[in-house]
Amino acid sequence: MIYAGTVGEGLWRSDDLGRNWSPEPGLPSNARIYALAVAADGRTLYAGAEGVVYRRDRSGWSRIELPDGGLQVWALAIHPREGEVVFAGCRPLGLFRSEDEGRRWDRLPFSLPEGTPEPHTPRVTAVLFDAELGETAWAGVEVGGVFRTEDRGRAWAPMNRDLPSLDIHALALARDRALLAATPRGVAAYSGEGWAPTASLHPDRYFRALAGKPGDAGTLYAGLGNGPPGSRGTVLVSTDSGRRWEETGFPGAGSSVWALATDPREPELLVAAAFKGELFTSTDSGRSWVRAPKTFAEVRALACAA
Repeated sequence: MIYAGTVGEGLWRSDDLGRNWSPEPGLPSNARIYALAVAADGRTLYAGAEGVVYRRDRSGWSRIELPDGGLQVWALAIHPREGEVVFAGCRPLGLFRSEDEGRRWDRLPFSLPEGTPEPHTPRVTAVLFDAELGETAWAGVEVGGVFRTEDRGRAWAPMNRDLPSLDIHALALARDRALLAATPRGVAAYSGEGWAPTASLHPDRYFRALAGKPGDAGTLYAGLGNGPPGSRGTVLVSTDSGRRWEETGFPGAGSSVWALATDPREPELLVAAAFKGELFTSTDSGRSWVRAPKTFAEVRALACAA
């Protein structure tokens, strides 16, 4: 099942690779969904919205209020080995942790270093757990940079040396343990000493989404375009852990590609959403694509779940 989180049209699902879509029962039809995350069981689904996190399990959907109802949940991450541990990143800037599958949330001590420029309201746009080091996680802030915790979120430290932009849109971990960050100036890679740009010949540099191919940590995908929301968008692929990005068979979108999703049960499946609501699916790892007949007003998040 493919899920698309829209801003103002609720959560939608398709069970036929995007040919037909129906609203997800149990959520408000006008919900503003900014983030989706799927647990390791492939069935438990989280959706981040306005001041609330929705959680679906075998018994249906439940609504869990955040301690601050004025926050928008822009990022969700589930611990890969401890599924009861969930992080939620918010706008305005805030990070929350739940240790009981989202039933209760605690605010984490998280702030930007003094002097960090704030051209707009900062927000956490990405949270990423390290599957090998269970205590380690990263958070990306738009605009604020990349931060790391080594104690499950109790303390965070910036890691922004040589980062080409503090405007972080997505994070991913490559096979060689390099941390990748999507920015408006391309994708940067961190390997321990600092950040360095990766190579792309594509003229557009506004990278918005990153996703890894299930079962192949050396292959990653990137969604990008020519700005927010942009007038064109595409999907690139890297087969060398993010060092070099190349074209896929993507047909082109009318706005920047804002979200990507893959499915561990179907490693060749790749789903892309453009900011202005276009949806695309590929069943051969991006070599060919089908454009969905339905277009939404605005799509911010995608997920594949049972």
